[in-house]
Order: sequence, then C-alpha cells, then structure tokens
Amino acid sequence: MKRYIFIFLATICLVSCIDPLALTPDIAGEIVAIEVEGQTRIPSITAATRTVNIELDAAADLSAVKVVSIALVETASCEIVAGSVLDLSEPLKVAVTTEADYEWTIAATLAYTPDRALPGGSFDEWNATGTRPTWNPWPEGGEWEVARWWDTGNEGVNLLAPSNDTPTEAGEGSPANPQGRAARLETVWAAFKCAGGNIYFGRFGELSGLDATCEIGHPWSSKPRALKGWYKYFPQPIDQVPDNYLALHPFGLSKQDWMGSIDSLHINIALWASPDGRNIPFTVNTDPRNGGANFVDFRRDTPGVIAYGSLVSGDEQAEWKEFELPLEYFDDGPLPENTQLFLQVTSSKNCNYFIAATTGGGPDGTTGSLMYIDEFQLVY
Repeated sequence: MKRYIFIFLATICLVSCIDPLALTPDIAGEIVAIEVEGQTRIPSITAATRTVNIELDAAADLSAVKVVSIALVETASCEIVAGSVLDLSEPLKVAVTTEADYEWTIAATLAYTPDRALPGGSFDEWNATGTRPTWNPWPEGGEWEVARWWDTGNEGVNLLAPSNDTPTEAGEGSPANPQGRAARLETVWAAFKCAGGNIYFGRFGELSGLDATCEIGHPWSSKPRALKGWYKYFPQPIDQVPDNYLALHPFGLSKQDWMGSIDSLHINIALWASPDGRNIPFTVNTDPRNGGANFVDFRRDTPGVIAYGSLVSGDEQAEWKEFELPLEYFDDGPLPENTQLFLQVTSSKNCNYFIAATTGGGPDGTTGSLMYIDEFQLVY
C-alpha cells in the first residue's frame, strides 16, 4: 500500500511541476477586429490568409492612418495598439505573437466613386509559377486586393494536369482590346475528375483531397446595373456525370439525361452580404463529405442576396460576341456595410458537381468545352 501511495504522490508532483501552457497547443495569432480613423466600412479580415483590408475616405492620407482600436485573439500581442499611426501607402507586414509569430498583411485603399470600375477586368496581366506551370490571373508579386483580384482553380488542377485556365497570346484579345490578352477557360479531365474552366472575382481556398474551396467576392460599395464584356464559346457533349455528385444536383436529372447533352457556359454576378453580418466572401466547397458541400445557387430567396444576374448559353460562338448582363435588385435600399461583389465565369455551368464535357472539341477531338472572355466592365 505504501508503494502505491508513493507512486501516486510522485505522479502528482510531476504533473504539478509541468508548465500548464506546455500541455496546450499554440493558439494562432489572429487579428479579430480593427478600427481606424477615416474608414468608410467595416474592414475585411481573412484569418485563413492573415490579411486585413481597409477602405478609407477618398481624402484620407494613406501614409498616416491612425488606429482607433484593435482586438486580437486571447493571449496574442502586437506592436499595433490604439493610437498607432500606420503607413499604409503600401501593404504593411505585421507580426501577431502568441507562442510564435504570425505574419499578417494590412492593406488600405481609398473609397471609390459611386461608379467604381471593375479591377482586373481586362485579363491582360498574368504570371506563371512552378515547373508545370500554374498560371495566375494577376501580375507577378501582386498583393491581395491591391493588384490581385481574380483567381482560378489551377492550383487544384495542377496537382494532376496542366493549368486549364490560361492567358491567350498578346494580340489575341477581343475587338475592345485586340492588342491585349484574353482569358482562355477549358474544361479538362484531370486524372480522376473533370475540372471546368473557371475564373472568379476572389481567391482559391484550400484543397481537401480532390476537392477544394474557393472564396468568391471582394468588399463592394457601389450598385452597378449590369456587367458588360466579350466572349467566345465552343461547347461539347457532356461526358462526365459522377454518381456521388449527381445526387447533390438540384435539377434532379438522371445520368442518362445528362450524358450527351450539350454543355453550357455560365457568367453570374451578384451583390451578396453574409446574413451574420461578417464582411466575408461567399465560399464554394465541392467536398460532399459530412454535409460540407456548398455550391453557387443564388435565387431571390437566397439569404444575403441583394442583386443577381446570370447568363447561361449552350450555343457555339466562334467569333467574339459582346454581352451586357443586367443585375436584378431585390432590395432598393443602401448596401449593407459587409456587401461583397460576387462574379464567376465557367466554361461548364455544372462543373461544381463535376458534370461537364471534357473531350470532343478541337481539330483532334481532345478539347473539352472551351471559352474565351475579355474586357469585363461594370455598367452604371
């Protein structure tokens, strides 16, 4: 009995001598909230990428932005405190520290006029990384929401196949900019799944096996009446209809209904505000496990949707065609402070469900549905 008591007491002593913090995992350093003088809306904070984006009054001095308040995750510290004056004329790198340092980027832009232009809509600036390579629709070194506004699914596709969303050569642009570039979006088979050609106003999220998330949207404060641009399209018969995603599709069609039907392009634009008040983009998730799938299905009764426009076509368009897509507003009042502009373009409308055409086109019949877009702009 005495031996057991000794062991028990020794165990208590050992546990009591251990630093309790050593038994808990590190808490990631995060900025939870920030307010600065002259801001025109609630700053957009994205923990996944550790970015803060602040919109300031058009008359503000970006080189001298005064912090009113800042809130961090519990146990974290940061060199920025209430009263700090920040130089945000360029994106600012800041360390938020818990058990380790976590680098955050704080960027600021001046408020735009009511007729705010669409950033990056020319699709002229691209860069390539890696050996495959991965094509990105922003200039090399482009900062998020400063020079980087659009993204694609290339990061996921490049695990198994070459990029399917690429720039054309210079001089292959639309009639609106014939000396420029355009975006080329091709639906492909990537070893295990099809991948629709797609580009969206937002950023690629995270990979989960062969599935992924993407965050579509940027903070927005103006009310366009339409989206205008140019496109070409070469649809093919649908040849991929996976059973596990078919059951998730809202149309309720059978596999026989889909197979051999002509693919269709989709251009959709929306103003959307998260119903919980957060200033966050709309997240698409193609992973059906544990009920996690979340697809784009905007309608009048969709929570948070303020305005929406959709262009769907299965017609071949071999020459450049100009389009104007109107937005239907469901609420005529002022935009909520957390409004995001949602904009997505794809060569296969149902590619979120991996239902698409991956072959049959081009001179050798190997090209899937193929779309070109150029010179997108907002109309007020």
